[in-house]
Amino acid sequence: MIQLPSLIPPFRYAMIEEYLFRGGYPKPRNLRFLKRLRLKTILSLIPSPLKPEVQEFCKQHNIILIHIQVDKMKEDNIPLSYNKTLMALQILIDPANHPLYLHCLDGANVTGLIVACLRKLQMWSTSSAMSEFSRYLHTNVISPEEFEFVENFKNFEVTIPSILPPWLWGGQVSFRKHSCLRLKFLNPEMMTEEEREIKARKEKLEKEKEDDYQRRKNDLLDNLLDTTGDGRHHRSSSHNNDDNTDIDQDISSSSSNKPPSLAGSDDIGFVPSSRLNSFTGRRESKDTGSPSKDRYLVDVDVDVDRVMMDGLDQVEYYNRYGHHYRMNDDDDDENEGDRDSSGNLMLDEETEEVEVISRTLDALALEGL
Repeated sequence: MIQLPSLIPPFRYAMIEEYLFRGGYPKPRNLRFLKRLRLKTILSLIPSPLKPEVQEFCKQHNIILIHIQVDKMKEDNIPLSYNKTLMALQILIDPANHPLYLHCLDGANVTGLIVACLRKLQMWSTSSAMSEFSRYLHTNVISPEEFEFVENFKNFEVTIPSILPPWLWGGQVSFRKHSCLRLKFLNPEMMTEEEREIKARKEKLEKEKEDDYQRRKNDLLDNLLDTTGDGRHHRSSSHNNDDNTDIDQDISSSSSNKPPSLAGSDDIGFVPSSRLNSFTGRRESKDTGSPSKDRYLVDVDVDVDRVMMDGLDQVEYYNRYGHHYRMNDDDDDENEGDRDSSGNLMLDEETEEVEVISRTLDALALEGL
């Protein structure tokens, strides 16, 4: 009769959760037992890598070896850091690594601290986690340093995989807020109730902001395209030279009330007919060649929304107060000269034409409105 080798588990071997095991350093006599577990991953929290025999065993059975260097436990000294603890936890809770065997040198202190922090992630109380921790110690006595290490494991960010193991919160996030840790979910659909509320409030604010912007934009367009109030004609359907006569008539019939910042132009910054006529010949000579390039079609990225919003106050101020201003002298039109970007009279260096469109109208042109 053939006698098979004995199945000897590692020192302090135990099951933490389904497909998750713990114990001491695996020795050659434990390999036959570990083979029965059909492991996918071995996580080692030891000073140096595993022995060659164990490494060869893992290679033969396609077991992934993960080594996190942790020094030997000494009295009044915990060699484990919180960064390494977080690394170990993120490996433990990922179902892609299961079945998994977790071990340190003796399967007691270092392994026990990792498991205690895992329990806190599972929202166990500190007292319950330390009660389990004490069962695997040599003397069942918890040192103050060990208790403090687990007690202070809080407010850290733990990355949660897209798929949860069944033993972690029942496989789903159904709580409002974690009791002591910050969670970062890789699955965008997975979040706590508190995070859902924050996301909903943020989306509501963004929608209100967008609605307000669209409302103000539509009001501006209504003002610009309104031709029934005082005979002003703000937008022409063509840029041909044949329309210059109509533009002159519209501008000459408009009100002469203007704010100081818009001297020499009509209520939305258009040049009076006297200034337009001074450039008619120059424009006609340029248009006889190839078609002129639309100055408002640019091949660059422009933050149209920001430009639009910057100009709304200027236009709304003029619409409200512009009719109270009256220019004393028409000669001021000829003395104004070029103005900066916040004004309305600008001389185009290429075409030598007076550009009288405001930043808001510029933005409208860029949007093709």
